[in-house]
Amino acid sequence: MNERVALETDIEFIRHLKKHGGETMKKCFQCATCSVACVLSPKEYALPRKEMINASWGLKDKLMADPDIWLCHGCMDCSQQCPRGARPADLIAAVRSYVYRNYSVPKFMGKALSEPKYLFWLFLVPVIVIFGLALITNVVAYGGDMNFFLVREGIIKYEDFIHKLTIEALFIPGNILIFWLAGIGLYRYWSGLSNNYAGKPVKSFIKSVFEVLGDFLVHKKFEKCPTNSNRHYGHMYAFYGFIGTMIATGLVVVGEVYHYGHKFNLDFLTAISFELPYPMGLMHPVKILGLVSGVFLILGLLMMFLKRTKQLERESKNTYNDWLFLSVILGVGITGMLSVFIRMSVDANTVWIAYTNYFIHLVLVFFLLWYMPFSKFAHMPYRFLGLTFLKMHGRENKQEFFNRN
Repeated sequence: MNERVALETDIEFIRHLKKHGGETMKKCFQCATCSVACVLSPKEYALPRKEMINASWGLKDKLMADPDIWLCHGCMDCSQQCPRGARPADLIAAVRSYVYRNYSVPKFMGKALSEPKYLFWLFLVPVIVIFGLALITNVVAYGGDMNFFLVREGIIKYEDFIHKLTIEALFIPGNILIFWLAGIGLYRYWSGLSNNYAGKPVKSFIKSVFEVLGDFLVHKKFEKCPTNSNRHYGHMYAFYGFIGTMIATGLVVVGEVYHYGHKFNLDFLTAISFELPYPMGLMHPVKILGLVSGVFLILGLLMMFLKRTKQLERESKNTYNDWLFLSVILGVGITGMLSVFIRMSVDANTVWIAYTNYFIHLVLVFFLLWYMPFSKFAHMPYRFLGLTFLKMHGRENKQEFFNRN
């Protein structure tokens, strides 16, 4: 005898999905063309057919506990094949954006990063903070000289504008706090998946992590998508470019730790760091790493921008979250590269150009890193966690019945 099940429809959830790319989901009439077209869909309980029906019914709890949403890599093959123009890939992206919002701590930040009306205030915060660092540098370090654009030792140094020590005093503990908040959200998400998933793990967590990491490093899933397989180049360039710039920045911080340890006779600081020259020449390995990585970051992002502008609306619709994330990270890359070369080409009369660019760069870095747990930037750790969960539970791709050779 069939049992009746009460479905709890979340209207606010449906509104979010429609606002962030899923406005066509009601066109779906469950023909399953999308699941047949998707090469990344598992062979049982196929993606994205079940997600389409759960979303149209507003079953938020089911979708928040559905790790399959991370299998989609946005090739848009399902949307191209859909006879009704329901755009399943956009719906999946909208569900993922709700995941960040649902598990973010504090939760109101997730809402703020998804609404354009809050953008001014979100930027105003880092502008005030970075201006405060410049004020501290000029008032405390240089005895109250309020001329922010001075060249004090005959060479243009950014620490004359905003001292490195003030930046590190802000960003190091601040980043620790942000990563802690991100960790809380990720832990809550993992707990939600574990408590609501019926299957049992078939692999260990550690083994699954390394397997997913291997897929990440070569962008294996992107290559499987037949419709837009070339888009993996843009993602790969941006991914490795960002990782390279972060490593170069980290090495510079370690070199600065050595400098302060040597300056203040703190042997424990010099013991955990190493010396780097300052200013650093263009041929220094750390500088080369940063510049090459910056070029790949900008190139990858420009490829992604170009790809998005050429997408047909029937296949995919770019959202506010997409453009905000890409614009901020592209701004970080461009202003970071400019900060290297502008400093070498300006003099005491035009130093304000270099300092203004540096100010904008720090504002964008603040925005990117400190809002990470609440923006689309969070898709990277959440996707990694979701794919690890799927790998642990053996949710592999569908079987191939035909030889494609």
